[in-house]
Order: sequence, then structure tokens, then C-alpha cells
Amino acid sequence: MLDYFESIKNFIAEQFTPSNPENANVKMTTNDLLEFLFRTFPVNCISDYELNVILMLLGYVRHTYVVESYTEVGKKKDKKIEVRKSLEVGWCLKSAFDLHTEVLDKK
Repeated sequence: MLDYFESIKNFIAEQFTPSNPENANVKMTTNDLLEFLFRTFPVNCISDYELNVILMLLGYVRHTYVVESYTEVGKKKDKKIEVRKSLEVGWCLKSAFDLHTEVLDKK
């Protein structure tokens, strides 16, 4: 039987480095990170408790950070964008992949 604890620990160590909310390009809750991992590894091969242990062994710290969501409000003429902010508790990771958001003009 495969040791998923070690396999996932190695996978995270190879793909990410610990970060903080200001510098992270990946911010995920424990559940979000589990869902991401279960796209590569069998579903439920580790628990949320085991993932927390793995992350702490790798030097990660749980952070509280702000999450923004955008909603259009108002009628057509007076339409505005409302920015809603909420707090999230999760893991801040740094990935080598370029994950910057791009804004493209409609044509």
C-alpha cells in the first residue's frame, strides 16, 4: 500500500514553499487544499488532520487573510461594483507558476 502521507508531503514540498498573505500567490483553506490534492491523489487518502500535520512539518503556518468578492449592484444606468471583504483562515503558499490575474478588454 502506498504511503500517501509521505507522497503528499513530498508533492507539496516540490510544488510550493511556505509564504505569508502578502507574498503568497496561492491561498487555500484546509478543505480547498484537500480538494486540490484529491485531483492527483485518491479521494480521502488523508484526513484534514493529517494535512495539517504535513503542512506544519513543512514549516507552514495558518494565517488569517482578507478575501474580496465583487458584485454588480444597481440599475443599468447607476450600476456600480460592490467590493465585499471577508476574513478567511488558511494556508499561504508560493508557487513557481504565474498565477497573476489578467484583465482583458471586451471587443
